[in-house]
Amino acid sequence: MIVAMKIQQAFAALLLLVSSLAPMLFIVSSAEAQQPAWLPVPREQAVIVETDVDPAVFDKANPFIPGGTQWGSGWHQNVVEWDWYINYITGEHILWRISGWEYKDNFRTFILHIRDGVKWNDGVQYTAEDIVFSVELQKKYFPTRYVALNVEAARAIDKLTVEIRLKEPNPRFHHVFRMWGPNGEWVRPKHVWEGKDPLTFANWPPVETGPYKLWKVFPDLKMYVWERVEDYWGKQVHGVFPGPKYVVWRRAPPADIDLADFLRGDVDSPIPFLFTVDMIKTAKASGVPMVDAPFPDPVPFGIQFNMARYPLSLREVRWAIAYLTNKEKVASLYPVAEKGVPAKYMHADWGALKKYAYADLYEKYKIEYNPAKAEELLKGLGFKKGPDGVWVTPNGTRLSFTILAWGPPSVENLIANVLADELNRFGIEAAVITPSFATREEMRRVGNFWIDVEVSHLPHGMWISGDIFEGAQRHYSVIRGEECGKQFCNPRLDQIIDTLKVRDPEDPNNEPLYREIVEMFLRELPYLPVVEKVFQPVFSTRYWVGWPTTENMYIIPYNWWPELIFILFNLKPAPPPPPPPPPQEVTRIVTQVVTKEVVTTVVAGQTIVQTVARTVEATKEVPVEVVPQWVFGVVAAAIIIAVAGVAAGIILRRRPK
Repeated sequence: MIVAMKIQQAFAALLLLVSSLAPMLFIVSSAEAQQPAWLPVPREQAVIVETDVDPAVFDKANPFIPGGTQWGSGWHQNVVEWDWYINYITGEHILWRISGWEYKDNFRTFILHIRDGVKWNDGVQYTAEDIVFSVELQKKYFPTRYVALNVEAARAIDKLTVEIRLKEPNPRFHHVFRMWGPNGEWVRPKHVWEGKDPLTFANWPPVETGPYKLWKVFPDLKMYVWERVEDYWGKQVHGVFPGPKYVVWRRAPPADIDLADFLRGDVDSPIPFLFTVDMIKTAKASGVPMVDAPFPDPVPFGIQFNMARYPLSLREVRWAIAYLTNKEKVASLYPVAEKGVPAKYMHADWGALKKYAYADLYEKYKIEYNPAKAEELLKGLGFKKGPDGVWVTPNGTRLSFTILAWGPPSVENLIANVLADELNRFGIEAAVITPSFATREEMRRVGNFWIDVEVSHLPHGMWISGDIFEGAQRHYSVIRGEECGKQFCNPRLDQIIDTLKVRDPEDPNNEPLYREIVEMFLRELPYLPVVEKVFQPVFSTRYWVGWPTTENMYIIPYNWWPELIFILFNLKPAPPPPPPPPPQEVTRIVTQVVTKEVVTTVVAGQTIVQTVARTVEATKEVPVEVVPQWVFGVVAAAIIIAVAGVAAGIILRRRPK
């Protein structure tokens, strides 16, 4: 037993030594494609993507029913397509399955032009009949959804042109065909869905127009495998074709396994929510081939004030708290990416939203950490510090607030605690509370809160359409109703919304109204953006190159977005790594000794014969092959593994039968 224990201890030590050689072994094996045992398709032909969702749906793709699709399966990302997209990096409109649209009759008639050559993955052409059928399907089965509420009728003018008659003028109806439009993935192939009950139809395998189709699902492995459509229509129409033959989606394993898989090259695109900053740093330090693409999510983290409660109902108090919010400190402690970024605007710092980043307005209403200005504002209101150092209002009300947030280690919790520290130091009592999800939602609903840390509301609507009207409409009193008060509403904002509602979004006369919206939110400050919601996607370049990077951010780099198809179009097989260095030649100096020289000397008439030893030094260059350092690593690892195997065998032989 003692011998066995010692052998086990030695075996454990050997394994530890093997693990210490991991970086060297990685360098040795980086040129060799390794096939993971769990992967059913060739590794070099597959891109492996991870999700943070536990999948439960493996046999349907019906977007109209609860549980009809599985988020994170790849169906939303690389199988479904939309008629058009927005490149949020640049603001460019990507007309994909369509060539354009037009409005007539004062925005009552909408005409859509479909590209010729677009096909479903079963080879059937995408036509105007598909859209007309889908409109009728919505009106019949889903009367409360956007299409049914807005569309009076639809007809096919010809094979590639559809006319839609609207119930009332709507200059933004084209967004229903955009990625993540207000009606979801509602356009369905008529030849597949006709005669089916949309409340029960599985649509499996899914028939879509995207570049991938179902290959196989593996419920036990929580994995979906999609195969490239070899005659994908985009190759002829747009000149694009995805590099990987397969896209494999899997549930991310535990962190230690996930990191090991990434270092080994068994996953290409981890999910940023789970692949932590520490994991990113470890991967970078290991030397594995990889790139990263830190990028802000559309909605910055910030704080919302309950404007129905005094004294937060006072603009000056909200601005005083803004001057006490240390954005730079929050950014320096940001836990989700290697580098945090203080929020500059009410919206994310995206190219698609730059037109609303009015520099003069953001300078006029400069949000900065400045306690002196906070003190000046409060004194201007007649506030003063009490005997205990806490600020009080003229009627004696102590400035004392609770701050709602999620628990640690969330960004919301970080913001709440940094703000609470600053407020308490300044003389405003503040405490962070982290109720359960249900309790917090109820507190929000009834307005039982002071300050709430969350993502800012204004960009919620505007980012997805690139239109500030959509963000402002979230504060339309007609929509907010009884929530006005604790939420920001304003009669002038209502007037602006009523005007923009029936105007072409591109009308140059809108510009003064857009500026007025931005100035209103800066002046009144119902929300305070604090830090950008930055995620840091990482991508392995062992098998595939062409990923978005900071230097080449050509599309949103998030793998859970439907714009993943544009990344797949850009991926190419990674070039083979350089071969190991050849044996090196060095010069060795060799000294040779020459002896035994006979010398005859005559001394006093007598001949003396002597043998005199003389040393002659000569140098000679000798080529010597030096074994590359990496070979020693291989040999050492092989020896260690062999010894470990022998030790394991001894243990097994000594085990009692």
